Amino acid sequence: MASVQRPVAFGRYLLLDRISVGGMAEVFKGRAFGVEGFARFVAIKRILPHLAEDRRFVEMFITEAKVAVQLSHANIAQVYELGRQDADHYIAMEYVSGKDLLSLHHTLKRTGERLPVALTAFIGARVAEGLGYAHRKRGQDGRPMGIVHRDISPQNVLVSYDGAVKLIDFGIAKARIRSYEETQAGVLKGKFGYMSPEQIIDGDVDPRSDIFALGTVLHELLTGKRLFFGDNDFLTLELVREADVPPPSSLNPEVPAELDAILLRALARERADRYQTAGELADDLARYLHQSGPGLSGKGLADWMRTRFAEDLAEEKQRDEAWRQFALTPDGEVVQVDPEEDEATALWNAPFDTDDGAQLPAWLRAETSPDPLDELPALVDAPTGRSPARRFEAPSTGTGALLDLPTGRRETRRGRREWVLAAALLAIAVAAGFGLFRLLSSDPAPAEPTGLIVRTEPAEDVTIYIDGRLVGERSPIVVRDLAQATHEVRVDRAGYQSFQRSVTLDGPGLRPIDARLVPVESEPARLRFVTRPADADVYVDGRLIDPGVRNRGLELPSGRPVDVSARREGFRTLAQRVVPEAGASRTLTLTLKPTPGTLIVDSEPPGDVYLDGKRVGRTPFTQSDLDVSRPWRVEVRRPGRPVWRETLRFGEKRFLQVDLDTKR
Repeated sequence: MASVQRPVAFGRYLLLDRISVGGMAEVFKGRAFGVEGFARFVAIKRILPHLAEDRRFVEMFITEAKVAVQLSHANIAQVYELGRQDADHYIAMEYVSGKDLLSLHHTLKRTGERLPVALTAFIGARVAEGLGYAHRKRGQDGRPMGIVHRDISPQNVLVSYDGAVKLIDFGIAKARIRSYEETQAGVLKGKFGYMSPEQIIDGDVDPRSDIFALGTVLHELLTGKRLFFGDNDFLTLELVREADVPPPSSLNPEVPAELDAILLRALARERADRYQTAGELADDLARYLHQSGPGLSGKGLADWMRTRFAEDLAEEKQRDEAWRQFALTPDGEVVQVDPEEDEATALWNAPFDTDDGAQLPAWLRAETSPDPLDELPALVDAPTGRSPARRFEAPSTGTGALLDLPTGRRETRRGRREWVLAAALLAIAVAAGFGLFRLLSSDPAPAEPTGLIVRTEPAEDVTIYIDGRLVGERSPIVVRDLAQATHEVRVDRAGYQSFQRSVTLDGPGLRPIDARLVPVESEPARLRFVTRPADADVYVDGRLIDPGVRNRGLELPSGRPVDVSARREGFRTLAQRVVPEAGASRTLTLTLKPTPGTLIVDSEPPGDVYLDGKRVGRTPFTQSDLDVSRPWRVEVRRPGRPVWRETLRFGEKRFLQVDLDTKR
């Protein structure tokens, strides 16, 4: 048995190990207790003591709980409750037994390994699904909550030994309910290397900022190297602002072109060129996994995790057994117990299966009633020397039915547990009976809606019409509440024959329509590329085009959109989508804009800085949006010192520094 320290009581929880500590809070592995030996492991996030008196941090902590408690998704760690113990605010949430992506990455880096490409895509798809759910989430008033995580980073993605992928820490999430946002103007939130360009430039974030951050994480997993990492924070921010992203395959030849294209689209510098929703990114990753081989599931990820971290898993299980020696009395006292007696613990420790969206009923949810058997209040009988009868109201039946359960003398804890468990099971059975009775005696359920499920191949860049009305531009799509009549379905796509069909709906239900589009027979298109500067690299759908091929012309199927990008060090990446025309030979000119230059000026004593004769600030001074194609006349005027002036040119550089400190 592993040797562990004695746990610390914290309200109705035991704090076992400290898992992590950040700038605002610390996270503990804890254990929650109910009656009759019920217990389970949880994660307790507690605000750091030196910030407990800071109103802003407390408000941010509370806001995190308000946002996260409303999120219930298989790929988001569930929050159970927000509480306060003495002066400490805390959040109790789902404990995930596994690794975060940062520790997983460090482990693989030490051993010279990489996470398999398929597993990386699988993890990315799961995180994107969780993000898409959070981005779409509506509040109780029906309005979009406008949630943006803003801190998608390896530390905030957990992978369990059971193959689950969980997103955590909405502590700096931007949501419509935030009340303190105005006090944080100008403060960069999130980890610098995982920010989006717009987050650095003007702080204006939306869901596409999370997509960029997730792309950064996946690029790092695929290549084993940080995508944006400078010698200091300032240089890191500049790298993010430029967003010059090499294809992952240039560092890992196992990455196929299809996955390159997905990552490069997620990491496009301009938001309009990225995936517009996290759901679209999740769909493309899932489609890649399906097309690249047998479908990967959580079981495959679980097998890899359990094999790769077998020693860590065994050690954690051993420590968990040791923690089960300790319990918490109703008076808050830590006591040692015999784990063999605690037969009910396994029931409480059973994981909540949220993969299919199922939820516990409200009366059993941890955040509202963590101790369900506490709902069996003792009613005082006449003094007979016997234990009083217990009365239990069947939940959610609306009947007010009461069960009188007389009890005899209970000699042992085992007998008492068995009696209470039997009472609970009997009550649940009666509740189910009443529910079935009400179901059978109630009015029939409303009729199933009438509609269509339209599925197309290809699924993207299509326009779907029903009775001449545009209903979607991507399949599959579900159209409900259609009249029971004959409807005209049409699907169009550039370069393909139009699909048309008449469909008669003569009853309730959703009828599937499969539209397989046939390409129009046409001549291929030829596309030539001219870049400025001439030595820029050209990519088509993420694939580098040989200079000779791009000069004489690249042959492409007509009517199918392709993603074209041009890249060169020191210039902003240019990306655009092109639809080649049948039989046409076209020259595409790609003119790249230089990356803005940064000027840093420092002096001792401090002085005023002038650019082209105009005062722009005082030393230490930094300006990051200068045109590198022209010279700049710089002056520094200091009290009691001669005016320093010089004309500076960036050339191929993007950073210029002037240091007039005479002490150095």
